[in-house]
Amino acid sequence: MDNKEYFRTFLVRWMAENWMENQSAFAEFLGISRHRLSNILNGYKGTSEEARIAICNRLGVDYRTLIQTDSGNAGKGQVITPPQPVDLRLASMQANLLAIYKSGDATKISAIETNLSSLRATIQMEKRARKKVALSLMEEEESLVDPPAIEKPRGKLA
Repeated sequence: MDNKEYFRTFLVRWMAENWMENQSAFAEFLGISRHRLSNILNGYKGTSEEARIAICNRLGVDYRTLIQTDSGNAGKGQVITPPQPVDLRLASMQANLLAIYKSGDATKISAIETNLSSLRATIQMEKRARKKVALSLMEEEESLVDPPAIEKPRGKLA
């Protein structure tokens, strides 16, 4: 089995175990056409090594780790179970950020850094607000531990 077939086997297994949506959505996530994905999954057409690497990057998987070469069998490898990304959106964002970083576009990189700084500040403010709410609730709960006794009216009610 060559690397293309190992990759196809991995992709079929990965999609079955991790993807909950349809094949069209998976193709869109990978950045390829539905027809091309179908051809890859069914073994009708192979993929270039560059395409396999790009797909692995979108899935958050290192292609070199996926296809291990045995020293005695050049071109032969074995499929190993790679670490799965915690969140596919995170893997997608990581791939996009890496592509922008590799492009060297200083304007885009600066915009990303600015937005990340703003996001960090927002997260810190939210953490502080949640902490204040939690402390407030704890204080409120402490005051309700021994609530004052409510006196019942005596006598007949009219």
